Amino acid sequence: MQKFIYLTLTVCIVSAAQAQTCNPNIVRTAPDSRYELVMGSGGSEVLDKQTGLIWQRCSLGQTWNGTACTGAASTHTWTEALAKAKAVGNGYRLPNIRELKSLTEKACFEPAINSTFFPNTVSEGYWSASPDAGGNNLAWGVYFYGGVTDYDYKGNGDYVRAVRAGHEQR
Repeated sequence: MQKFIYLTLTVCIVSAAQAQTCNPNIVRTAPDSRYELVMGSGGSEVLDKQTGLIWQRCSLGQTWNGTACTGAASTHTWTEALAKAKAVGNGYRLPNIRELKSLTEKACFEPAINSTFFPNTVSEGYWSASPDAGGNNLAWGVYFYGGVTDYDYKGNGDYVRAVRAGHEQR
């Protein structure tokens, strides 16, 4: 009796930075005109003129170098995310799910966010401060691959973008 061994080799090539894809036939929900840089922040803060909120331009773990968000965004458990966003100072905190969802750009994916004002956003899950009513171990977040709102286990590592109050809505 002969034995045959089949070997399957899978090669996976991962690009360090994939280009955002946008559909020109869909009206932008988060166009450049909706945002402006906050004076005195060196370009590291963005005012959302629609909501009046001020956002950190980079994900937690990244640094704004004057032209881009550099370094690797860091992941944190939900409890860590709450504390780390607050530790940014100046009134920063973890956004609630409505606030975080407001950043999604429905005409684009990978990532589904305005990449002019929020460059190098990871196309993965970002925590909100909103717990899920369905379980004490769950909290809501946004997956910026396609802008989908979903819950995750609080012990998992997701990304963080901090927000603070800004101007009144215009």
